[in-house]
Amino acid sequence: MKNKIKLLLHKLGIYDMARKLIIKVYYPLKTYRINKNAKDILLRIKPVLEECAQDWWLDYGTLLGCVREGKIISHDIDLDFGVLLKDNLSDDGSFQKSMEQAGFVLINKTTVEGVVTMEQYHINDIGFDIFYYRKENDKLVTNIWYGTYTIMPKRIAYEKNTGYLSETTFTYTDTKTVKFYEVDCQIPTNYDLYLKEHFGGDYMTPNPNFSHDEERNRVAVEKEYRMYFYE
Repeated sequence: MKNKIKLLLHKLGIYDMARKLIIKVYYPLKTYRINKNAKDILLRIKPVLEECAQDWWLDYGTLLGCVREGKIISHDIDLDFGVLLKDNLSDDGSFQKSMEQAGFVLINKTTVEGVVTMEQYHINDIGFDIFYYRKENDKLVTNIWYGTYTIMPKRIAYEKNTGYLSETTFTYTDTKTVKFYEVDCQIPTNYDLYLKEHFGGDYMTPNPNFSHDEERNRVAVEKEYRMYFYE
């Protein structure tokens, strides 16, 4: 149904205008729903992360909200988690299977040179991203696809579309436990450095217009990648 509506809007030539209007109205509602349901989601995903991950932590906008405001920031519409999987679970699909058994539905994933680097799940129409990191010396590295995609049939896989593949690098740090929505969660011990590397030194000042182009530790790379979308 969603794809049919998008296709109709494209044919009428009003897709971009409709999308901007929907974002203006929809995003605040989405943020409200995430704040309302964050505790339940964290309690449900935490056992999976603790079982399958060598390390896990709140990441990107979710980490920023935890540190700066103690909640999801007002213009965020999903949850972000960073993960270092246990070696024996990196490629065998066990993490995805555990997530699905916990009630989460896979929406899309990115693979780079045959290795999964990002997955997006949702539950009750609330989405969240899992970023899979690899450790390279004293760095954490992951690959993320940025861009837009057009109307797609179910379960499509493709190599290229509008957008690009990026590589994001953080200084490695271990994790510590903090309370977030009354749930024990992991964040980087040196979260200040972690956030400065990504958002810049003024990350404690809210910036609702922040865009991916302003991220400090991300560069475009040329690697073989595939996108998988599920509906």
